[in-house]
Amino acid sequence: MLYVWIEVGGLGGWFPRRGLHPPTIFVPALTAVDRTSRPVLGLRQGMDMKKRYILLIILAGLIAYSGLIEPYWIAQKTYRLTIQGLGPETVRIVHIADIHATRNGFREAKAREMIKRIDPDYIFFTGDLIKSSSRLTPGLDFLTGLKARHGTYMVLGNADRLLVRSIQRGRLSKDSLDYHILINESVDCGNFTLVGLDDPVSDREDVGKAFAGIDEFKPVFVLTHFHPDSLLEDLETYNVDMVFSGHTHGGQFGLPVVVKLVPYAARSDYIAGLYHYDGFLLSVTRGLGTNIFPLRFLCRPEIVVFELRGE
Repeated sequence: MLYVWIEVGGLGGWFPRRGLHPPTIFVPALTAVDRTSRPVLGLRQGMDMKKRYILLIILAGLIAYSGLIEPYWIAQKTYRLTIQGLGPETVRIVHIADIHATRNGFREAKAREMIKRIDPDYIFFTGDLIKSSSRLTPGLDFLTGLKARHGTYMVLGNADRLLVRSIQRGRLSKDSLDYHILINESVDCGNFTLVGLDDPVSDREDVGKAFAGIDEFKPVFVLTHFHPDSLLEDLETYNVDMVFSGHTHGGQFGLPVVVKLVPYAARSDYIAGLYHYDGFLLSVTRGLGTNIFPLRFLCRPEIVVFELRGE
């Protein structure tokens, strides 16, 4: 009788050519398994490598964008608001902060150019002109290059320690500068009173001293580098119309999960934007620079413009 070799499902055996008799022997068809498995395994490995390359390319692109593009892509945001008692004429204010200047580069030049086009009546700078370990010159040059019809006013931030020491030791006279540094004091700006607080992050603010003798019958604007809840509660007892603040950088990353990991943003629930606090408005700018991480993602640096007028 003749027998025929037949393989089914990777198993093989000798079958009679005629009849329906069962096979006499079955042995694993190893060669068939090897031939079919190797190409499938190689295909999977190739797909995994392609996915890794794609992920690496995406990650490299995000890092490049976050470090080389967005930190220098300055946004401009404009608010038009009514402030009771301010008067009929529109007052245009530019609010900036946290440039952390280490040199006069592209970002600084772009900010000056944008502010020049805005043509503001006032510029309010709410702290962190320099990095903690940087030289004073780049930051001071940046402020000197800013022009506003009625002046530039600034308060000091926690990174401005070198500037603070220079003023305290007489190396720098704040009265001889082209801009005004307010340290727990107020100034009459005609149709409003401007109060400047020293840095709350470093516990240098003195609210009572800053508000001493102010004219509360005029609108009162407050400059502060930061806005802890304790300070906001203190300001409720005064006739304050608007508070300008910074320090948070907007978190530098527009992802809520990441923002809470950024130390200077996690200190407050007011990260960036315009808020209606009890009795007054609170403006928190995302700032112009970066700190700790030289990156921004979905959180562009910004120049905030306020066009204010009375009722």
